[in-house]
Amino acid sequence: MLTTIRGARAALTALGRRRQLSTGSRRIHAPSTAELSAALDAQASYAAATGRSVISVSGGDASAFLQGMQCNDMARASEGGMFTGFLTPQGRTVADAFVYTVADGFLVEVDERVSARILKALQFYRLRAKVAIRDMSAEYAVWSVWGPSTPTITATGAAAGAEDRRAPQMGQRLVMPVDRQPSLPVQFEERSGCEAKMRRILKGVAEGADDFVSGVAVPLECNLDYMGGVHFDKGCYVGQELTIRTHHRGIVRKRLMPLLLGPMTSPACADLDAPLADFSVDGHVACVRADDAPRPRRPQAPGRIGSVAGNAALALLRLDDVASYEKGDVSFEAVAADGSRISAAPWMPAWWPQ
Repeated sequence: MLTTIRGARAALTALGRRRQLSTGSRRIHAPSTAELSAALDAQASYAAATGRSVISVSGGDASAFLQGMQCNDMARASEGGMFTGFLTPQGRTVADAFVYTVADGFLVEVDERVSARILKALQFYRLRAKVAIRDMSAEYAVWSVWGPSTPTITATGAAAGAEDRRAPQMGQRLVMPVDRQPSLPVQFEERSGCEAKMRRILKGVAEGADDFVSGVAVPLECNLDYMGGVHFDKGCYVGQELTIRTHHRGIVRKRLMPLLLGPMTSPACADLDAPLADFSVDGHVACVRADDAPRPRRPQAPGRIGSVAGNAALALLRLDDVASYEKGDVSFEAVAADGSRISAAPWMPAWWPQ
């Protein structure tokens, strides 16, 4: 049942080079994309993407309307679908999204916790555009499919779908009628939501309101650019100014990245035969500096923890601090619900642009 999770943890344990600091934490250096993929992508699998809503945008002006509402180029949706984001006028993230092409327009997939806000924004900006906007969440469900021998999207019986290009070998994203599952070869095994979520986290892929905090998160800090969700040469869209300015300045000091959580007395991914721990943390991870490490001139806010599955999480961390972590100058710690300290071991995914 937990082959995918334990395989990933085994890969991190076997491939990770550890060093001990005076704080007692451990260093885990990331495996390459190929090495991690061997643990996460080797078995043909599928899972329901729970907590997602589907919105229909149809009509003669649907493409032009959506072109101005989100930060990717609608031409990319012609291949079946694309990943993108909806922003506030101030350039903060409202939601990450997939946009799928269908016969009468498009289906927009978002986190169900922000779907009402997206619907309200679409209705507000519609004005005289010839579009019809409907919540289709009661009719459609979303699935993820990954692994070798993945069939074509048409063969799965999906109403819509697209290659998931947020990270290498993420697989396919399918929109199915709510009463049906994807039609897949017999070797495909259904995975639990926890396994699918942990796989996504270990790949360093942000998703949903836990990672893209609505009205707060900065798109590039959530790796929307790295995951192919932003087109920097398209025309105007809601929230464009801050995103383009940040991109051209080339200054992004923080990014979401994966980390493993574990007791302070042992490596974060030791004892693979032990039951998977579910760590309840306070939502933040602190950078702890060794006694002889240089100190920042100004106090720094702790990193924010986003998605969590078992002992894996995504966290918004300063890139300089993670570079210092790689040198052995700092460690990272979180605080459990009972007040105990938890070791945190982050890494930068190998698929990130250099």
